[in-house]
Amino acid sequence: MVSKGYVLLEAQAGKTEEALDRISKIKGVIDVSLVTGPYDLIIFIEADDLKQLGQIVNDDIQVISGVTKTITCVVIG
Repeated sequence: MVSKGYVLLEAQAGKTEEALDRISKIKGVIDVSLVTGPYDLIIFIEADDLKQLGQIVNDDIQVISGVTKTITCVVIG
């Protein structure tokens, strides 16, 4: 069963565009948008299962230079 989630991301000042570019190239990232408000990017991801979804966030997104915080919201319906 496919797992889907939204990742709310905060980045250091001046690093948002670089993060957006790198994230858009990650396998499993369906969409990434630059937004206003308390977060800088909202990322929509899909994976084969919940474990893989977590791996994308931990191993591919959080390690990007300038990323300071992520919150993952798993789609349940």
